Amino acid sequence: MKRFVRNLPIKDYHAGEEISHSGIVKLLKSPEHYLQYKSGEDEPTPAMEFGSAFHSFILEPELFAAVYSVVDEAALTGTLATLDDYKTAATQLGVKFEALNKDELKLAIKAADTNFTVRFKDDVQADIASFSAERLAGSLATLDELKQAAESLGIAIGKMKKDELKEAIKAFDGESKFKFREDVQAEIAVLTADKLVGTLATLDDYKAAATQLGVKFEALNKDEFKLAIKAADTESVFKFREDEYSRLYGAKIILKQDQMDALTAMRKSVFKHAGAAGMLVTGESETSLFWTDEITGLKCRVRPDHWFEGGMADLKSCVSANKADFAKAVANLGYDIEAAFYIDGMKAVTGKSVDFFFIAVEKTAPYTTACYKASQEMIEVGRAKYRGALELLKWCQENNQYPGYQPNGEIETIDLPRWAANFELEA
Repeated sequence: MKRFVRNLPIKDYHAGEEISHSGIVKLLKSPEHYLQYKSGEDEPTPAMEFGSAFHSFILEPELFAAVYSVVDEAALTGTLATLDDYKTAATQLGVKFEALNKDELKLAIKAADTNFTVRFKDDVQADIASFSAERLAGSLATLDELKQAAESLGIAIGKMKKDELKEAIKAFDGESKFKFREDVQAEIAVLTADKLVGTLATLDDYKAAATQLGVKFEALNKDEFKLAIKAADTESVFKFREDEYSRLYGAKIILKQDQMDALTAMRKSVFKHAGAAGMLVTGESETSLFWTDEITGLKCRVRPDHWFEGGMADLKSCVSANKADFAKAVANLGYDIEAAFYIDGMKAVTGKSVDFFFIAVEKTAPYTTACYKASQEMIEVGRAKYRGALELLKWCQENNQYPGYQPNGEIETIDLPRWAANFELEA
């Protein structure tokens, strides 16, 4: 399989099953990391997102204009963005947004409980207290009260004790005129126990009942906040920043003004550099190449930033474009693998042998640009690495295993790095 494809959308390029330079770098970290990378669940870092914008701005200005936009902060003045903004607006509109306290929750439950299925312990206790006061009124409690009741019934009291008086009164009280306090209290105790079954007492009881009734009682989250504010804001006083973003920019990727200023300065620096400008003024950018590796049978792909007669140029935004510093970046980030893989991919697809160049541009002022050609030694080292990675991937696929750092679960002894081992305590 050999393909040379122009104008392939970047999403379609990345969606392919073929292995790319980025996949090889992940694979050399561990097959487990490669599998995670292939799942597409790795979130791009801010540096990666800025790098994508940089590539597009330099190499595909028309696509950049269609995909990116610089935020106009003036147009967003006064819009609601933070949770504190939402709270301020909600307060002005009288929107309740904090979690309900116990009394508020009780009122909310009562309002929602149209079938009167819920009873509150304090309400039931209040009803029982009122009933108790009424029932206890006039009940007999003291010895004098018992004597007076007995005399009214014509009972010869004599030297009767309290319990004997009570039994005598009960025997003579055919019309049940009298009540005894302890009897009434016992009756109330049984009634209380029965009436309090299933009543709501604790805050957890209230929350459970509110949940069953669909009553919102927790503090509003940001989305609920937004809906509540919109519902209460009948005069459309408030605007939400995310809504304004959508209205002003649609699906475009938003850049801040300082990011755009940096991109502009970086572009100026690139085309001020004679070597970089000479490579970029001819040829074509972002062309996709696909082939099948003859040794492993694996499908491969590359997408050179820029291809011109006799070479490929790879645009790199970096912290330092100084030769020594950039050489460290080449080693740390696997750019040697990229150079070899791209050169061999170009040869496999087109039959042409080309050189590989880095256009390194610093991300901060003065945004210096430097150009470097990958040495033959770098390419040979990178080739050895990517060939090993392809063999490893073939093994992983054939065995359906993608191990991490320690394939057999071994336990290793670890030492300090050399620089940290050269440490002496002061006397």
